[in-house]
Amino acid sequence: MKLVVFGSTGMGGSAVVAKALERGHDVTVLARSATSADKVPHGVRVVRGDALDPAAVERALDGTDAVIQYLGVGGLGDGKPNDLVPDATRVIIEKMRAHGVERLVCASNMGLPGSGAFLFRRVLVPLFARRLPPILDAKVAMEAQLAASELAWTAVRLPALKAVADKGTVKADPSGRATGYSITCGDAADFMLDIIEQRQHLRTAVGVSN
Repeated sequence: MKLVVFGSTGMGGSAVVAKALERGHDVTVLARSATSADKVPHGVRVVRGDALDPAAVERALDGTDAVIQYLGVGGLGDGKPNDLVPDATRVIIEKMRAHGVERLVCASNMGLPGSGAFLFRRVLVPLFARRLPPILDAKVAMEAQLAASELAWTAVRLPALKAVADKGTVKADPSGRATGYSITCGDAADFMLDIIEQRQHLRTAVGVSN
């Protein structure tokens, strides 16, 4: 397939690009700078621009079959409200609609309302991740945009990402309530590509973990 990956230089997005290339897919990424473009593996089509720029997004989407959106503010952010993810998702949805592209998989977060273990939501976030709520708020807005669209979307609710060797198995909860606390970057990437290739978990949020 021809895939576009937004957020391709982050820890999770770069794993998606690598796994997609291993599977023989044609991959396009959007790079905001020459430095970002230099990090892209050989064989990937690079479009220069920003995910908030409709023209750049449109150029990236030309001829694509499916989209993976792995955008974020990095780490736990700075604790301040940030609309990057919902604003970029709005642009992506609009341009996908214009180009007749229907399949969209977005990286979301465990901890959204109705997801995550009780200990995570009620204890760990308030005590140790006080900068996380604005990120979760942005993902709530993103998931609302997905639900309001007519696209064949999936929100993959991720726990903590680990840059370690793949475990090779993923626990997926179609209710979006997975209770695990972590997943490897590679296993998360494989799951996203699997559900695109197999057209699974359409128009729903699914929780995953190792």
